Amino acid sequence: MSFITLDSVAAATPDGRLLFENLNLTIGAERIGLVGRNGAGKSTLLALIAGARAPRSGTVARTGSIGVLEQIPDLSSTMRLADLLGVGAAWDRLSRIERGEGDDADLSDADWTLPARLDQALADVGLAGMAAERPAASLSGGQATRAGLARLLIAAPDVLLLDEPTNNLDAEAREVVLRLLSRWRGVARGAVLRRRLRSVRRAQGLGSRRRPARP
Repeated sequence: MSFITLDSVAAATPDGRLLFENLNLTIGAERIGLVGRNGAGKSTLLALIAGARAPRSGTVARTGSIGVLEQIPDLSSTMRLADLLGVGAAWDRLSRIERGEGDDADLSDADWTLPARLDQALADVGLAGMAAERPAASLSGGQATRAGLARLLIAAPDVLLLDEPTNNLDAEAREVVLRLLSRWRGVARGAVLRRRLRSVRRAQGLGSRRRPARP
């Protein structure tokens, strides 16, 4: 089964410089590493796959859910860890119920499994015990990246798009990323974008697809 299909896709920079053209690619239950020089269009390709950007020409078809780990997550002053994990509203609903302030809608829509799933996801990325109410802006760059990985574990999308996930991580945290990729229970990893070719090769079963050089 193919989750992503690119048919004759082309993309260019805002000033019109062509990045790639006639790109045909299918992504199924596999791991794919994108390796290339700066400015070659790696992040642009991920944006096209995610639907965050339209191609200059060609089509991108998507089946199933897509999860994206961004290079620099948005950490506003009012955001909590629960919001960064994508479960802010669900967490607030449970909090209202615990305080005795929940209404019928809260009781009907409550996800009683959320606290256990949140705790497990945070433990899996090395953030065990971190409070859901903690201000997101207090997280270091590495902690924010780990929290982004935890968000993906909670959401369990069909396709993962990771844009340089090890940029802000130390050696221990990079090992966490590689372990998560090797045992991801989702059916596919859409793309893994790294600058470190060694890290790409270490992810078990990871292939590398390169755009042929222009003549």
